[in-house]
Amino acid sequence: MTVLAEPHGVDRAPLARVIALRPSTGRHAAAGSPETAGLAPTAPVPTVHRAVSAGHATTATVTTLPASPRPVGAVAPAAAPTGQVTSDARHREGAHAEVPVARSLVRELEEVAAAMHDHGPLPSLRVELRQLLSAWGAALVRLHRTPLTSAVPLAELPWVLREPLPRWLADLPGDVGPVWAARAHPGVLRAVDEARRSWSAVQWTHGDATGDEVVVTRSRGVARAVLLGVADRSSPDGTLPPAPAHRSGRGDPRWDVATALDWLALALGPALDPAWGLDPVASFVAQYRELGGDALPTRATAVARTLSSAVEWTAQLTLGAEPTDEERAWLVGLWQRPLELVARTRPASSATRSS
Repeated sequence: MTVLAEPHGVDRAPLARVIALRPSTGRHAAAGSPETAGLAPTAPVPTVHRAVSAGHATTATVTTLPASPRPVGAVAPAAAPTGQVTSDARHREGAHAEVPVARSLVRELEEVAAAMHDHGPLPSLRVELRQLLSAWGAALVRLHRTPLTSAVPLAELPWVLREPLPRWLADLPGDVGPVWAARAHPGVLRAVDEARRSWSAVQWTHGDATGDEVVVTRSRGVARAVLLGVADRSSPDGTLPPAPAHRSGRGDPRWDVATALDWLALALGPALDPAWGLDPVASFVAQYRELGGDALPTRATAVARTLSSAVEWTAQLTLGAEPTDEERAWLVGLWQRPLELVARTRPASSATRSS
């Protein structure tokens, strides 16, 4: 008997990490990779003018944010509606399915959050949450690793890095948040300028990698996520609003990761009870790094991303309508975020100057 013979009962199934990072079946050049299929338009797509780039409220429309005043993605902190299929039942039903059923990441997270509110943060639910965040991170890693060719279009800079803040912000009442302070703060302005100057268009990027753009399938207990593109806006929950034609392509992967982290902080974080000790942002970062992701955003990029979210949500909730008290409180928190990020850099900067 050879010493190289394997013992009986050895599990040769690939690890979940290997499955998550395994490329989709198909040709893997940048123009033909399944990871990038549909990200860039194959035909001219009408340009959608967003409110953030309009000079006046009377000419502005917003098509990329949900109408709900809740965080983007509307992850509900309350229990699941009557009749909603639980995640355990869903997994049992899908265990024998030949074709994995696609579901939106938002719905998956809603069910996990609802189950936690019903039963507490059970270890199985914590694992499921971690698996979903890991699948999302793996989708970004796979996309960012897709080889570039000359056929890959240049992704457009995020609007906050190429356009001045809209003039209608100056007309907002003070009870919607420290808008003036964020717009005029030297630290915020420096951060946006630094994010613009450090932009590095070196990898395949999505451009708006929020949770709303993620679709999840499950096979043999492993969750796998894919990102929706510009050409096909159909998701399991219906057709998403049109996306800017040139948002995807050769860009800076740090913006994709910053967008994912920002979405988690706004949408999922408030849906989880602080007593549970769960930090979805930290968990995503840990899973992303474990999968080999190396495009974590700089502080400047994070400031620019939070500023962008504040402007977009303000446009959604104040243009053409009077925000409710709850919406005003939400906006106050959004406008404080870029200021808080800038303030965190002060002690380190002061220590450097004094040393």
